Amino acid sequence: MEMLASLKVDSQNFGKSLRGLKWIVEQVDERVIANLTQKLGISEILAVILHNRDIKDVLDAEFFLDPKIRNYLPNPFELKDMDKAVARIVQAIQNNEKITIFGDYDVDGATSSALLKRFFRDIGITADIYIPNRIEEGYGPNVGAFESIISTGTTLIITVDCGSVSFDPIAYAEDRGVNVVVLDHHLSLETLPKAHAIVNPNRIDETFSFKTLAAVGVAYLTIIAIKSILSKNGYFDGKEEVNLLQYLDLVALGTVCDVMSLKGINRAFVAQGIKLINSRANIGLAALAEVVKLAPEAYSYHLGYVLGPRINAGGRVGEGRLGSILLSTPEYAEALEIANKLESLNEERRAIEAVTIEDALSYIEANKLFEKPIIIVKGEGWHQGILGILASRIKEKYNRPSAVISISGGVGKGSARSITGIDIGSMMSVARSQNLLIQGGGHAMAAGFTVAEDKIDAFYDFMCQKLANSDEMFEKAREVKIDAIVSVGTVNGKLVEELSASAPFGAGNPQPRLALLDVVLVSARVVGRTHVMAIVSDSKSDRVASHTLKCMLFKSIDTDIGQFLLSSIGKRINLCGMAQPHYQDRDKADFIIEDISVN
Repeated sequence: MEMLASLKVDSQNFGKSLRGLKWIVEQVDERVIANLTQKLGISEILAVILHNRDIKDVLDAEFFLDPKIRNYLPNPFELKDMDKAVARIVQAIQNNEKITIFGDYDVDGATSSALLKRFFRDIGITADIYIPNRIEEGYGPNVGAFESIISTGTTLIITVDCGSVSFDPIAYAEDRGVNVVVLDHHLSLETLPKAHAIVNPNRIDETFSFKTLAAVGVAYLTIIAIKSILSKNGYFDGKEEVNLLQYLDLVALGTVCDVMSLKGINRAFVAQGIKLINSRANIGLAALAEVVKLAPEAYSYHLGYVLGPRINAGGRVGEGRLGSILLSTPEYAEALEIANKLESLNEERRAIEAVTIEDALSYIEANKLFEKPIIIVKGEGWHQGILGILASRIKEKYNRPSAVISISGGVGKGSARSITGIDIGSMMSVARSQNLLIQGGGHAMAAGFTVAEDKIDAFYDFMCQKLANSDEMFEKAREVKIDAIVSVGTVNGKLVEELSASAPFGAGNPQPRLALLDVVLVSARVVGRTHVMAIVSDSKSDRVASHTLKCMLFKSIDTDIGQFLLSSIGKRINLCGMAQPHYQDRDKADFIIEDISVN
């Protein structure tokens, strides 16, 4: 049990973290580890990973390692208003009414919109998609958009990833005799809009247990329910029923990109959806994969950091409809054209971001905002499409909830990101109820808001007061939980394969974090202009051959930790990070450095 013995290292022995983090070794119950390894026939380190994810029962472990939809799928009709929503949609289908899907401009909105459009098309129904212009219309439904939609003859509007707080536009449509069905997952207020139906696991009055569904997950449960009713009504008599599993690539993409917890049904959605993405089943995703030269075997990382940013790129510069069109088109030529445009827009977004993040960080440092419980930074005319990205970057750098506001014409548009344990969406809803915000809402980890410029200071004071007693949360945000202590020689292809059995990784199921203790920094150099590549060795003795390992510290050339590596050849250090497959030799592995500590 050498692995388990190594897990009992005292956290104080790790020395000083260069990123100011606190390394924590997960303690394990050896009896649980022995039971999992014996009953499941898995390696000890995989059993440790399961234990650290609080999966200690053999049946739970079997479900986790082989996440099947049927093992987790809830009854869609357990959601409030699902019966009303499905009845109205089925009525529209059977009467051949005109349906318009109103979606958000992010990946969750694009995947939700495309999912419904493809489902409707596959059962013989044509539906339109309307995605608002982020710059001109902002987030969610607006009266002008609904007026335009109704003028086309639409008699049913289905909102996806938005609508739970859209009182005026929904009232306008319903007063005009056009029903609105809301499919959303953002936190609602106690009072709901007067829609025909609001299906949302995060309604205040909702008892549905699966609170972490993305909007695309809600949309998927809705089409399951719709199909069941259509089948009972004989809609598919004499024709082939649509296979709903074919849409799981969209569900996986939206779930990962909206940073939903990869537990339970979400884990099954993503595990099965990634298989479809790798088969290039969706024409739009296949075209995008070709443009970005996606590896044949994609992982959840590629969904969140390669495919997702491109789909988001259109919405960030006012062309949000491109993502939903890409994901729903049956024409490869159209998909390829859009994929190339999105790649170009993503490059444009990167350039804007690079300039603005420097301004934001300078503002934070000059005003010592990092000393406050929440960082809120503002700038005149900052591009609204990158505010969420900036908030994420700031949150990661300072381990604080963060918000970025772009001011124009006396009004600020903002985006916020949070840390585990602090529900930023709920705080925005409270701020809105106290008239500090014009609009505001979201979910636990992310939110958007609109604020009058002359109320920004009062809003900032309110947020700081709400977080005044959150020192324990901030301390926990500095914790780095290590799953296992490993040696240089054990970081190889076999280890990566064992760890990959616990994939897909993401929120709620992070990639296993490993520590290498007392290794020698053999060499370090700059690669790709911004990254540092290092070679470390266990250097046991002159008589025993040393193992060496390639380590990468990405985007670090201008950081203290990157400069430390370049100037510390020959020193003994401790490393914390993740193992990943070597890009050429599957028998080898590389180590991705997250933090360094020195004794």
